[in-house]
Order: sequence, then structure tokens, then C-alpha cells
Amino acid sequence: MNLINSTPTGIMMIPLIIPLICAILILFISEKTRYVREFFSVIVTAVSLWAAIKLFKIGGDNLELVFSWFSSHKLHFKLDYLSMFLLFSVSMFSFLISIYSISIPNKGNPKIFYFLLLLTQVASSGVVLSDNLLLMLFFWESMVIFLYIFIYISSNSQQTKSTALKTFLINGIADISMMIGIAMIYYITSTLSISEISKTKIIMTGWGTLSFFLILIGTLTKAGAFPFHTWIPQAALYSNASFMAYIPAAIDKLLGIYFLARISLHIFQINLSVQIILMIIASITIIAAVMMALIQTDYKRLLSYHAVSQTGYMILGISTLNPIGIAGGLFHMINHATYKSCLFMTAGSVERQTQINDISKLGGLFWKMPATAICFIISAAAISGIAPLNGYFSKELVYKGTLNTGYTIFFYAAEIGSVLTLASFLKLGHSVFFGKLNDNLKGTKEAPLTILLPMIALSCICIIFGFGAHLPLSKLIQPSIVSIGYIPHTELSGFHLDNLFLISITIIIFSLTLHISGFSIYGKPYKTSDHIHYAPIIKNIYQLAEKGYFDLYEIFKRIFKSLANILFKIDRFFDIVIDKIPSNISIIFSSQISYIHRGIYNYYMLAIFIFVVVYLMYLGGIKW
Repeated sequence: MNLINSTPTGIMMIPLIIPLICAILILFISEKTRYVREFFSVIVTAVSLWAAIKLFKIGGDNLELVFSWFSSHKLHFKLDYLSMFLLFSVSMFSFLISIYSISIPNKGNPKIFYFLLLLTQVASSGVVLSDNLLLMLFFWESMVIFLYIFIYISSNSQQTKSTALKTFLINGIADISMMIGIAMIYYITSTLSISEISKTKIIMTGWGTLSFFLILIGTLTKAGAFPFHTWIPQAALYSNASFMAYIPAAIDKLLGIYFLARISLHIFQINLSVQIILMIIASITIIAAVMMALIQTDYKRLLSYHAVSQTGYMILGISTLNPIGIAGGLFHMINHATYKSCLFMTAGSVERQTQINDISKLGGLFWKMPATAICFIISAAAISGIAPLNGYFSKELVYKGTLNTGYTIFFYAAEIGSVLTLASFLKLGHSVFFGKLNDNLKGTKEAPLTILLPMIALSCICIIFGFGAHLPLSKLIQPSIVSIGYIPHTELSGFHLDNLFLISITIIIFSLTLHISGFSIYGKPYKTSDHIHYAPIIKNIYQLAEKGYFDLYEIFKRIFKSLANILFKIDRFFDIVIDKIPSNISIIFSSQISYIHRGIYNYYMLAIFIFVVVYLMYLGGIKW
């Protein structure tokens, strides 16, 4: 069967088949050639992006393609508006990162990097196109291997290898949980077809509830939500900017939230208790991660905590279970991937030109790197929810959806997160691009065009999806939520001069006040959050967090280390009881025997005579 043809189903397979073939071909390209791998990757991802755009133009909704596998099994691919939306997003980020990575020096072996990039494109496309849970799981699991290798090849340091292992273990264990949950779904429904399951949905009772939460662990880990997020900040320290801009900032968020939407809205019938649990997880993720971001001095690590925090808004929107909130969660998913990928790109740009990630050693780079600085300002304003950029409109929908649930405490949590988000980006931007230029940075120049073009493209999307928010909402988001059965009864797009807008103005003023007061106290931009960092009680919480007391990975390491010590002591005890004590007794007994065993013939005859007499008396029935 010809998979790649001009029919809609053939076009649907392009992001799967062509990158897979070309990834293998990249391995055969000589190491001595320059820019061949890079050019090859750009062309392939551009073709995949073209295919995703083409599907939108021809209205490729509800396309299905089924292949027989070992006669009794089917490989079922299906495209609806939600998966079409994700396919476009994945292809776009793969294309932009393939361009951006050309001039990034510390991405490891270029051949392996671009090989992994194309395979990630394949795996991500496979996840969103699979209509069979087992097939989806195959593509989902392959991402764990790519994550591990992406980080491992970044450098030869032991910290990098440890980070790669931590990433693999956290995601791998979470995915085992997902496997068990999917097995339970098959036990409950006798099918693995998402389309078939969605016709009735699984009720949240007994095995259904357990299977939901097991799968939820996998989706939250992929999305980088609390408490399964800790591999992301560590990866930011020991991996490269291309990786951070691609997978943790974009792809993992897209896939994690996509499948969270699938299970919450399409596969399971969520009840009120589960909804509250999801909203609590979202609120904790928002506040805990942004509080950690506020005190960071490493550029990429600060951004990584924001990548975690913003995930909370997506989860919060979806868990409202109303069309406005769901639309906000999905809109924020693509918005976040856009401006967070751009922000990581600015970090890579600054790192490449200055060889510095520590913001306390930067400053005054606006006039040296104006394009990078402007892209940073736009994307930072977007993530902070400043109108009229895209982040404002997606957050507005999340806020409205949250208020519609009647649980205003979650609305307040989201607003607190917005205050601290803007405050931390005021700190970051002031520390890096404004203030006094350090003497060692006077020779700094702007980044190459291959780095700037993807950043400019993403910054433009932040503006276009802000001023023209009706375009993504009407063309991408609304069809996506309608396709899974949620029909909005109000207009999703539009600028509203209401209380939420006034609250956003208040947030800007309050955040500016926090930043200015911190700067007036300490005189250093990177120390503007110190009055929060070292506040009573909060200081102790921060210390515990920095020591890993809220890191599940570190917690289990301590538990298993303590358990190993206990088991070691138990083993030593039984070793003494079973081995050393009998051995010592044997040695003592044999030494006494050898003492008695003096080699004199008369003694031996006496001993034999006594033994014979005693034995005969015993046989004779003498009572003792």
C-alpha cells in the first residue's frame, strides 16, 4: 500500500513516515560534511509542517487509516480537530528548532541530535494520531528513550549523566503506571480503541477510578506538573538550550496536556471529586513552581520552573470541565509552548554569545543583543499575561472557566501565580538586558541569523495570537473542543474591559512595586526577590526545597538508601548468626578435640573401651 500520496490519508502519514526514513538516512551522512544534516533536518521538518497545514486547508477532520498487523491486530490512526491542532504544533516546533539548533554549539554530536529530533517528530506525531491506546503507548514510551539520550549527549560531565538517569527513571516509572492504567481500561471495556471507549466513557468507580489516576501520573509527568516535575529544572542546568526549547518547553507540554484532555474529556466521565483533585494539583503546581522560579539566578533554571508553573494553568483550565475553561487550557497549551520555547531560545542566544548563564554576572545586553532582548520582552510579557499578547487571552479564559465552577479559591491561586510570574520576569529581564554592562561583556555581539529567525517567528506568533486571538480560537481551539463534545455558548475571543482586565492592571502595578522595592533595598536586579526569599518561615521552606525535600526522586532515594542500610544490617546479623557463630563454635570445638587428640595409644584404647561399655549398657536397657 502506498502510504505517501496526495490523498488526505497519505498526507496524514507524512509527519510519521518521512521523518522516520530520513532519521535513519542521517546516520549514514559522513561526520566530515558540514551543515548537510542540518539542511536535511530543516527540509524534512518543513515538509511535515506543510503536510499539517495542508490538512487544515483540505479540512482533513475524522480521517482514519487502518493497517493489519499480524492479521489479528490493527494499527489504527485517526485525525480529528484536536489531533490536527497538535500535529500542526509539533511540526511547527520541530521545524523551528531544527533551524535554531544549527548555530547552537553544545548540543552534543550533531548527527545523533538531529537523528533524535526527527525521531521525536515521529513519536509525537504518532501519539496524537493513534486511535489505539496500545499503539499510542508505543510512541509515548519511545519518548523516554529520546529524552535520556538528548540529555546524555549534551556533555560528558557526571552531573549530566546523573540528570539523564533521573529523567529516565521519573518518566519511566510514571509510564509503567500508565501501562497498568491502560491495561485496566482494556479489562473494563474489552477494547483499546479511543473512539469506541469515548462513545460511552468510563465511569469513575472502582477500577475505573484507579485506572484514571494511574494514567494521570503519566500525563502529569510528561507535562511536568507537581510533584513529578523535578527532572525539568535539573535538565535545564546540565543540558543544552535547543533541547530545553524543544522538548520540556514545547513537545512534552503539548503531549502531556493533549492526553490529559483526552482522558479527562473523552475517555473518562469525570466526577466532582476528581475535578477538585485536578484543580488542587493545578493550583499547587502554579504557586509552588513560580515561587521556586522567583529565587533562581540561573537563566535556564528560572525558565524551567516557569515551564512547570504554566502547566498548572493548562491543567486548571481543562479541569473546569466547562467549554470556556477547556478552551483556555488548550489555548494556553499552544501559547505556552510558543513563548516558553522562545524564552529558552533567548537563553541559548545569551549563553552562546557570553558563555554565561548566571544572571548575577550579566546585565546591559539590550544594546549589544537588541533582537534577542526584544524577543525576550515580548515572550516574557506574553507569559506574564499582559494584554494584548496571547498569554493574556488564554489566561483570561482559564480565569473565567475557573470562576464558572464556583470555586473561587482556585481563581485566587491563579492570580497569585500571575503576580509572581511577572515579578520574576522583571527580575530576569532587568538582570540580563538592562542595568550596567559588565566589562567582560563589552565585546558581546548579536546571535547569528539562524538563532534569531525562530525567536522572531515565535515572538510574532505571540503578537498575532494576541491581537488576532479569534484566529486560533475559531480555527484551532473551538473545533477541537467541539470535536470532543464541548460546545461553547459564548464567544471565546474578544477584548473585554471587565473586572478581569482591571485585575490584570492591578497585577502589573503590584509586581512592579515588588520589583522596585526589592531593587531599592538590595541595589542589584538579581536580588530583587531576596525580601521574599529570606522572609520568616518562607526562608525555611525554600531551604527544604533546595535540599530536595519536596523532590519525589530525592525522597525515594533517601527512603531506598535508608532501606538498603537496614537490609544491609539485617544481612550482616544473619551472616553472623548463620555463618560466623557456627564457624567460631566449630573452630573452638575442633581445637578442643585436637587438644584431647594427643596421639597416645593407651588413651585411644581407653576411649574405645568406655564407648563400648556405655553402648552395651544402653542396648541392655539400663535406665539412666
